[in-house]
Amino acid sequence: MKKLLLSLAAISTLMFANTTAYNYEVTPTIGGVLPEGNLDLKDQLTYGLRFGVNLENTIVDQFELGYDRTNNTKYDAIGATEKTAFNRYYGNLVKEYKMTPETALYALVGLGYEDVKNEQYENRDSMFAQYGGGVKYWVTDSFALKAEVRHAVKFHGGDNNLFYSLGFVIPFDAKTAPVVAKAAPAPVAPAPVAKAAPKDSDGDGVYDDKDKCPNTPKGSVVDADGCTKIIRLHVKFDFDKSTVKPEFMAEIQKVADFMKQNPGYSVVLEGHTDSKGSDAYNMKLSAERAKSVAKALGTLGVSSAKVTTEAYGESKPIATNDTDAGRAENRRVDAKFNK
Repeated sequence: MKKLLLSLAAISTLMFANTTAYNYEVTPTIGGVLPEGNLDLKDQLTYGLRFGVNLENTIVDQFELGYDRTNNTKYDAIGATEKTAFNRYYGNLVKEYKMTPETALYALVGLGYEDVKNEQYENRDSMFAQYGGGVKYWVTDSFALKAEVRHAVKFHGGDNNLFYSLGFVIPFDAKTAPVVAKAAPAPVAPAPVAKAAPKDSDGDGVYDDKDKCPNTPKGSVVDADGCTKIIRLHVKFDFDKSTVKPEFMAEIQKVADFMKQNPGYSVVLEGHTDSKGSDAYNMKLSAERAKSVAKALGTLGVSSAKVTTEAYGESKPIATNDTDAGRAENRRVDAKFNK
């Protein structure tokens, strides 16, 4: 019953969704095996190799094929001098649950075959079923560590083995990021009749025949095309946090420098999130992150009297919320300026 409950707990994590940015991964592993006592085997060292294929639009995130090898394992029976080796082949379905941008927990279930080179003391070639779990930590975008524990039950005699391993994940064949279509510019107003004075209907300083964003709100600072000037800050926050990390202060410095070059301007910081979470939660989170950027601007010498914040939650995406790359684009703070 205890083993059944552990199996159900591992399988229950398959309800969570995750999307990876690459198609395949190779994982060399090294670890050990703790065999059931009645098998009369010493504890074993093992090494192996995994090949994983990442899946989309399925309940699981990955299918992997694995091979483990154990050499010169001694039998543990009284007076035994025999040794054996094991080849284990298996396939697993893997489900990840992302905890932070770098860390994910995962669960697995699978089937395999154990080849015993010297069959002694009830050790026989046999199919086996297994389940387990582990943690994956991305050290860089192209390298991760994976620690794992698996429990395997052989079809022959119902014997048990407990596997533990450390893997070194190497991804390859990166997925192409989806292209987000840009909104077409608004139609340009008809050219004025010959000799007529050029018009600036919205008063933003850009004549109508060159204004790609007519009806800009009065007082907004615009670029050469007549569109609201935006400095888009992709400040990465920890999961469920709003504290600005030191490494992103250089992004915020861009806003501070622009304000110092234009002392007569004020700035509005607009907080945005991706679509994960409820509307109310995302509205609150976007407000807190905009305020964190405002506080950081204060440390860079920008007067708080010139800074206001607004929260939009997930209501104004600039990319799709169906991919990790798109959601990362939507988690942002936009700086807009007024005269």
